[in-house]
Amino acid sequence: MNGKEIKKAVDIAARAGTMLLRAGSDITRVEGTIKHMMVSFGVKKYDIFTITNGIFISASADDAPEGMGDYTRICEVPRNSSNLGKIDMINTLSRDIEAGLCDMDGAEKRLDEIEKSKPYKTVINLTAAAVASGAFSFLFGGSWIDALLSAVIGFSYYYLFILLDKTKLSKLLTNAICGCILALMTIGFTKLIPGVNMNMVIVGAIMPLIPGVAFVNAVRDIAAGDYISGAIRMIDAIVVAAGIAVGVGAVIGVFSWFGIL
Repeated sequence: MNGKEIKKAVDIAARAGTMLLRAGSDITRVEGTIKHMMVSFGVKKYDIFTITNGIFISASADDAPEGMGDYTRICEVPRNSSNLGKIDMINTLSRDIEAGLCDMDGAEKRLDEIEKSKPYKTVINLTAAAVASGAFSFLFGGSWIDALLSAVIGFSYYYLFILLDKTKLSKLLTNAICGCILALMTIGFTKLIPGVNMNMVIVGAIMPLIPGVAFVNAVRDIAAGDYISGAIRMIDAIVVAAGIAVGVGAVIGVFSWFGIL
């Protein structure tokens, strides 16, 4: 391969890896996808290093002297969120490239299509949050009333979460605010409707905010030997959980201190 072809192959692989990281993929999958793509395109001399917020790739021609003719690409990925749909589409693209069904030009076009793919509509996300909240409340032992209230609260505060996420606030502050609203709504319903189990409503409504995917990916990264990335993901999950706990705990603590609860 000449230098131009290597540059194009690295750019495509780096772009696919960046999209995977932004979609919340684990490090092993990201590096594996990049390697499969580059090898399939004919790149044999390469080095890859990936962490949760960055990708570093260096490649060179087979006949290039050591340290000569290298092409290096660095990609920063400052924020990420879970999007399993994009991960699946990029994985499918990687398999097609490995099977010889897609060349570099075709890969670029498909990556354009994946990047432009529309996320789920807001109403679908809100409905999913409501259903999940109500289902978890009922699963943990709440009554039908508790589950219904959890669904209403989950729908409401998750809309606020979507709005706050667009402002680029820190995860700690965003989740703390959502936790406060969640607790305030729960206390309000508890005072208005007799027989409501506040604990079951809060436990159910809080579940859509729990960083389960991030925590699982952190464990997977650590198990695969990617200790830096695993530690970063674990800290990120702890920060989110801490924000939720601070928000909910602060409201309950204040109301308890004034004797309202």
